[in-house]
Amino acid sequence: MAPTSSPTPPPPPPQNPAPKLNFRRHQRLSKALEFASVFDAKVRKAGGPLIVFAAPNQLDHSRLGLSVGRRIGNAVVRNRVKRRLREAFRLDQARLPPGYDYVVTVRPHEPLPLAAYRRLLLESAAALQTEWNRRRRRASDSTAPGGEEGAG
Repeated sequence: MAPTSSPTPPPPPPQNPAPKLNFRRHQRLSKALEFASVFDAKVRKAGGPLIVFAAPNQLDHSRLGLSVGRRIGNAVVRNRVKRRLREAFRLDQARLPPGYDYVVTVRPHEPLPLAAYRRLLLESAAALQTEWNRRRRRASDSTAPGGEEGAG
């Protein structure tokens, strides 16, 4: 009689599964009013070929809007730049400050590698968060009793 082998048990699930890196519809800015509210906040950071605008959004996640004009190149080039920017946002969304709407406008340039867009997006987001924190601090200082309002 041949020995029977018992089926091997399935491997255990990973202890710390990596977070899902999706770019869902609720993470996108698509309406003109959403773009306008970010542009109207007038807080921007320019870095390389990107100009990144930001505004707080009262949500627990950040959202991304892209503005890539025809001066960037033909449709193939524009779509390549947009794909890389969306991918940079998707991969680094956990490292971006949460609760902001970002609109990225692009100046004419040769398409960069994905790593360059990731670095530019993270640097701009950090600088924009610092600027918003500074504005919040200044607003709370001026409205606090005994603040410097009216001093001068």
